[in-house]
Amino acid sequence: MRTLLHLAAIAALIVSVLGAPARAEEPEPDRIRGVISEVGNPSIVVKTRDGKDVRIELSDNLSIFALSKGRFTDVDLGTYVGAVAVKMDEYSPILRDSAVWLHKGFELRIIDEELRGIALGHKKWDLTPESIISHGWVDDIEVRVLSIKWGPTDYDETDVEVPRNAPVHRMSLGNKSLIKPGAHVLAGANKAADGRYVGVFLIIGKDGVVPAM
Repeated sequence: MRTLLHLAAIAALIVSVLGAPARAEEPEPDRIRGVISEVGNPSIVVKTRDGKDVRIELSDNLSIFALSKGRFTDVDLGTYVGAVAVKMDEYSPILRDSAVWLHKGFELRIIDEELRGIALGHKKWDLTPESIISHGWVDDIEVRVLSIKWGPTDYDETDVEVPRNAPVHRMSLGNKSLIKPGAHVLAGANKAADGRYVGVFLIIGKDGVVPAM
């Protein structure tokens, strides 16, 4: 049973973050960032960063993920990570046959081994107009620059500098006990024709952690 739930959660987040390849014409879920202000049955209200109240219905196949505090020193070669970043106007200090652009990270997530492979890849993200999100394994480290590798070739990797003031979190599979007023959340939700939001996934901060993605 644990295995089935685990696989379902991974599949749901892969679809919600990367989109479903077989049905690429379908839009991705909206991403709603804020604080849970109300918990109902079966819905929550999120007070967004711009002060709006958004009600999200919680579906039976909702995936829940937890963010807790992490440390950059826990990162090693092979560690599975995720990062939201923006491309800088300079090259990476990691040496390769050809130069690659360096990205500045807004955050870094160290992802539990049971979630290895989740959302693998590199794509645009909506934190800022220029931001991207990458998930993969650490292939190289140069001081605080990580090479996040997500494919088989030398070009299938994103070099991200993690500033000392950027939050480092651990990401793990969560449960409904995390859904409570005051918790910071990044919610992915589909908007129905009548305007209702139906949740696909929740990434919830533990012990005051604020998702920086």
